[in-house]
Amino acid sequence: MNTQTSRTVPSIEASSAGLSSWSLLADLGRQQFILATESACAVFRGSETIRKIQQQAAHHAALQHDAAAQKLRNQSGPSDLLVIQADLMLSNLQGATQYWQQLAAAMIKTQVDMAACTSQVLQTAPEYGLKPALEA
Repeated sequence: MNTQTSRTVPSIEASSAGLSSWSLLADLGRQQFILATESACAVFRGSETIRKIQQQAAHHAALQHDAAAQKLRNQSGPSDLLVIQADLMLSNLQGATQYWQQLAAAMIKTQVDMAACTSQVLQTAPEYGLKPALEA
């Protein structure tokens, strides 16, 4: 009887270790889903930021062109036309530069947020994270 008892105990321990590996692998799908969902949220937040930047740039450009059109209606000579055109061109160049800088900053922030999602999943508690499931 002792021999049978000693045989069953190691097999129970082995099966519990096997179940632990299987539970980690089963949890891998959940962890991947968490990562994908959090990354999607970061992308959506970035898209909202980009849309706001585009809206602000369009609003600023509309105001500048409206002011230029108003000045053109009241212009008194050819020199005024040249000044209005130069001012509008300068404003457009400055606006475009600012737009691209803000757009680049928003995209970098989105990438950092996505990397933070990945880092957070990989640095969870060792027994629950993605890393043990990948090592199993």
